[in-house]
Amino acid sequence: MKTFATVIERPGEAAFREVELTPRRKDTVVCRTHMSAISTGTDMKTYHGLQHPEQCYYPLVPGYENMGVIEEEGSYAPDLKKGDRVMINECRKYLDVCAAWGGGTLMVHKDSDTAGGAGDPLCKIPDNVSDEQAVLAYLACVPLKGIERFKLKPDDTVLVFGAGMVGISAIQILKIKCPGIRVACVEPNAFRRDIAKNYADEVLDFNDKTETALQDITNGRKADKIIECSGNSAVPGVLCKFIKDGGWKDDDEPGHIHLNGDYPEKLIFDHYHRWFVKNVNLSMSCAIKWSGKPQILQWMSEGKFDTGHLPYEVWPAGKAKEAFEYQSKNGSNVFKILFDWRNC
Repeated sequence: MKTFATVIERPGEAAFREVELTPRRKDTVVCRTHMSAISTGTDMKTYHGLQHPEQCYYPLVPGYENMGVIEEEGSYAPDLKKGDRVMINECRKYLDVCAAWGGGTLMVHKDSDTAGGAGDPLCKIPDNVSDEQAVLAYLACVPLKGIERFKLKPDDTVLVFGAGMVGISAIQILKIKCPGIRVACVEPNAFRRDIAKNYADEVLDFNDKTETALQDITNGRKADKIIECSGNSAVPGVLCKFIKDGGWKDDDEPGHIHLNGDYPEKLIFDHYHRWFVKNVNLSMSCAIKWSGKPQILQWMSEGKFDTGHLPYEVWPAGKAKEAFEYQSKNGSNVFKILFDWRNC
């Protein structure tokens, strides 16, 4: 079966054309996509040829942020019915192209074979959550996985690096999970700093004055915890400048840094002695917590997770070539592009 898809033919060249789906199996659920998105991190790395060759090859179907409607039921999702709106997400296998990570097609065959080794199941969308919100919910599962590594306390100051979809989601999840917590955001792009001001308690530029500014708002303490969401390879290696001192006594909790970004280059860390004296806990997590999809959707349904200040743009799916070129040209000055498939 053929279906329309967004395809990156080679680095720097996207298209909208047909690809071949894998054959239906006994457990296959057939879905029709309503909306998808360009990930400004992973998808644009793929578009620019920055993925490692063992991960993908060209041509490929990018994406993982997509939602739609079930058209034919299957045992892969026994509790879901025809007509249900669902988060579809990754489809890791096609017959004639690579999937990286395969979320940009009109029709989707979702089953235990195409979902990928880690699995990324369908998830029903509450009636009061819009199609657009359901697409945006996916990347919120990335910082959810990271934040659950923290032992949060209401008197903590948590520093979030990056104000893209992952960073803005991290700010909101921190405040949902630990009411009263203080969250600061560091972001070098002025457009994204303005977005972050709707969510964070403090918003700082990223420059040679950031460390001093953080000291000023924390009375010299700096951050108790840091979650790095920018995907900027230059950031993790200097985070020792922004984390608190301490951890020398048994009852003195050390700082904790969690790396949640997707980094295209090697990470180069500052001189060891600058890290050694921090006694910091350093952790990382990869990809999403797929079991967190119902939680994010519930928070959206309850009005706790707010997408109202996110300036996403909606493009026809057929304009994939132009949309990727536009995102590449404008970089961080475009927050999010959603593709509308409903007229395909």
